[in-house]
Amino acid sequence: MKTAVAVALLFAIALPSFAELTRQDVEQIIRSELEPIKKEITAIKLDIAEMRGEIKAVRAEMKTMATKDDIITLQRELTKKTDEMRNELAGKIEESNARVNSRIDSMYYQMWAIWTVIFVTILAAIFGGPIFAEWWRKKQERKDEINKMKEKAREIIKEHPEFAEVLRTIGLI
Repeated sequence: MKTAVAVALLFAIALPSFAELTRQDVEQIIRSELEPIKKEITAIKLDIAEMRGEIKAVRAEMKTMATKDDIITLQRELTKKTDEMRNELAGKIEESNARVNSRIDSMYYQMWAIWTVIFVTILAAIFGGPIFAEWWRKKQERKDEINKMKEKAREIIKEHPEFAEVLRTIGLI
């Protein structure tokens, strides 16, 4: 009996190896092995969907982005506006230069007028002093002569009162 128990025990241990797998066992094994693969595939699908979304976003952004022709057109417009501004600025500079030049010319002539006045004043100071002194002396002499004539006219009136009317008309009285 010991042998029978040993053989039974041996059969009990070896029985699963002799047994055939049932369909459910195979499906269970496949499911357990495929579960991590399914999880990886799901993650890959999510990554692909995310990439597709990014690609769509990039395409949408590219639609709003400028093309080469847009950039060339913009460059031409900017060049045209820059040229217009440059020409306008050049015209304003020319006008300003003309105004400045006319002011400089007028200041130049004013400077000559001022220097002429200064020169004439200096000449007048140098030569005018003696001339003025001579004129003043002659004026004083005339004034003294007129005063002497008036004094003589008063004396004549004292001696001859009939000449008073004539001397008054002349302005000696």
